[in-house]
Amino acid sequence: MSIFVRARFDVSDRRQDGTERSATALHEAAGPEPCGPTSRWFTLPEPGAYLVLEEYADPAVPPAPPEHAAGLLTSLGRCADMAFAEMYGPLGGGRTDVAG
Repeated sequence: MSIFVRARFDVSDRRQDGTERSATALHEAAGPEPCGPTSRWFTLPEPGAYLVLEEYADPAVPPAPPEHAAGLLTSLGRCADMAFAEMYGPLGGGRTDVAG
């Protein structure tokens, strides 16, 4: 059963281009790894607001980005503030909220 992560990022106007470049690069870096995450990025109606949805198909693999994405995550962190992150797992596994 999959594990899902939902996170929101808020960005100031002057950093939206950097955020979109980092998000695109992170999406591409995930690649077709069999147990790796799949992710989808969305713009929200509020200016500078982005939402990412990730799915980890194998719950035995910890929900963490691939090691080669560390630099991209650092780059994203310079451009955007994480407003929240939530992790959802199978029934009985509970829900974990992570404040940004």
